[in-house]
Amino acid sequence: MRKRIGTVCLLGAALLVLPPLALPRQEAAGVAAAPVLRYEIWVELDAAGKMLLGKEEIVWTNTSREAVPDMLLHLYWNAFKNEESAFLREARAESMFGRGKAPDKGEWGWIDVTDIRLADGTDLKSGLGFATPDGPEHPDDQTVMRVLFPEPVKPGESVRLQLEFRSKVPRTVARSGYYKSSFFIAQWFPKPGVYEEGKGWNAHAYHQNSEFFADFADFVVHITVPQDFTVGSSGKQTEVRIDESAKKTTYTYRQSMVHDFAWMADPRYIKIEREFIAHKEVTPEEYRETADLLGLPLEEVKLPDVKMTLLIAPEHERQTERHFRALRAAIKYYGLWYGPYPYETVTMVDPPYRTGSGGMEYPTLFTAGTQVLTSKDILSPEGVIVHEFGHGYWYGLVANNEFEAAWLDEGFNTYSTGRVMARAYGPGAMPMVFKGIPLTGLLRLPKTFDFELDRVAAINTVRYDPVTAWSWRFYNSGSYAANVYMRAATLLRTLEGLLGEPAWARVMRTYHMRYRYKHPGKAEFVGLVNEVSGKDMTWFFDELLDSTQAFDYGVAQVASVKVPRARRGVFDVKGAREEMTSKKIEELDTREAKSPEAKAKTAYLTTVVLRRFGEARVRGDAQVKVLVRFKDGTTETRMWDGQARWTRLEFIKPVEVESAQVDPEGVWLIDANLANNSRGVDGLRRNVVKLLTQLLFTVQNLLQFVSSWS
Repeated sequence: MRKRIGTVCLLGAALLVLPPLALPRQEAAGVAAAPVLRYEIWVELDAAGKMLLGKEEIVWTNTSREAVPDMLLHLYWNAFKNEESAFLREARAESMFGRGKAPDKGEWGWIDVTDIRLADGTDLKSGLGFATPDGPEHPDDQTVMRVLFPEPVKPGESVRLQLEFRSKVPRTVARSGYYKSSFFIAQWFPKPGVYEEGKGWNAHAYHQNSEFFADFADFVVHITVPQDFTVGSSGKQTEVRIDESAKKTTYTYRQSMVHDFAWMADPRYIKIEREFIAHKEVTPEEYRETADLLGLPLEEVKLPDVKMTLLIAPEHERQTERHFRALRAAIKYYGLWYGPYPYETVTMVDPPYRTGSGGMEYPTLFTAGTQVLTSKDILSPEGVIVHEFGHGYWYGLVANNEFEAAWLDEGFNTYSTGRVMARAYGPGAMPMVFKGIPLTGLLRLPKTFDFELDRVAAINTVRYDPVTAWSWRFYNSGSYAANVYMRAATLLRTLEGLLGEPAWARVMRTYHMRYRYKHPGKAEFVGLVNEVSGKDMTWFFDELLDSTQAFDYGVAQVASVKVPRARRGVFDVKGAREEMTSKKIEELDTREAKSPEAKAKTAYLTTVVLRRFGEARVRGDAQVKVLVRFKDGTTETRMWDGQARWTRLEFIKPVEVESAQVDPEGVWLIDANLANNSRGVDGLRRNVVKLLTQLLFTVQNLLQFVSSWS
């Protein structure tokens, strides 16, 4: 087998001089002159043995100002090697509904580096060892490997590594694996971490909740599979070679400036190709509106054409148009709002059954997720398609460290998905599904927008963890998901309401385009928000993302009382003291009641008491808006700085109060209890519909957890 790999390597090396890499388009994308990494990988799938046999060449350039003595490489599939891995130990701790179940006999997955050397032949295998970069909590984890160099790589120098590896494809635990003859292959090759000057290699273990972080690279990947298999992959297919005698086909894919590479193979799958033709999808008016909103020249918001490929299971083929319509909407709106999609191709995969690969993102390739029985009211698979394509913008292009700041991808993309779905489809019915059967029509559930459901999850998880916690340090998977997806998205939408649409649109566009291929963190985003908006919003992130304090302002009391015509007591009247008694006031009321002008003189004192129920508070120049409605239809607006625990507002008007409401425009979506935001004189709180939505959301999530974790 090793000899066969060597022969394929020589063939692949010859192919290097043929078609060039698929380069990202250059329009205002800020592409680096050269990536830090270059890969060429030859891999063969042994479908019967559930094995990968591979050879890999890595060229890494030291762009730091310090000599680097070693390299840390991710061996992600060792997370599925035994129950002592960090991944399975953490999963086992969350065994509710069967979560944390390890593979059965013969279904474990692993990856072995069988040979590693420099390009000049220097053998490095004696310098290999496993590392535990996240501390001693998981001493037997083998998902990070260290290789020592014979001598440190100096600043500006490059090192060329040649590896051979063999891997057992796992029966899926998470994201990657096989079921029968279906394979989804992700996180599959030895992959360097990211070298950070002054800190060393950033290469965390594979944790249950964490995703990934890597440098941008040029990839050339040669995939050999049985001849009857359909293949889909990251990158652009440039070569196909068929070996009739061996009944095998080798596909070559190339892509520049991506930081990961995934592929799938299945003999049953149907491959369908379409084109996103920009001038057919975007009207001149939409281009003009976008350019005006962003303050950009018209040419900078124009979108390129994109080749779209769908790999779909035969039983789902009738949903082909739903898949492509959703993908076209995603390419259009992400492109208009955040910047043109820079790659020539995008591939969406209907995930192979029981490979656990649904709803995952990889550069230029993503997996969707559907079922045989669908409903026109439930926006699925549409929502998954839009979301996973959108990851190509945040995880794929901006490429933050998902181990340490998952919210910068998941939160941004959840927010963005909600915007696209609202624009392209409107509200959708909640996906109530039991054993693959949609129940939405039977239950007649109301349609909602994504942001409404995101808000409910956001307010119910604030007490557990800050949004900015590292991925494996959340209370549990539920807290991780609700915080980095829904709560982060709700906070972004709140920030949008505070800054206003024009400023916010420019914040998001500028952030995305400025930091394409750059690996930004929280500090870069906060700095950009302050720069573009012209306001210091640092407090917003400190108070609402970094803390676990609930944000909750409400109306505690609303009342109107008739102002008496006089008050009891001793008063100075024309130089003399006169006592006003109850009897005198009664006589005065009786006398004036007969006057035609009496009604006009009637006045009411309205008192509105506001409270800060939560610990979090507004800061900076932000204030809480209060709208008071009176029974004659008039209104009064007041602003409260929200610092004290409570405040009292008073109004004297010739009419009684009807109700009072804090945040009438719904800016503070992160408010933990919308039910106390408004109150009438009858004491009843409004927002009953939102309370019903919260109840339905809770039921929905319970069913989803039961069905997806079991």
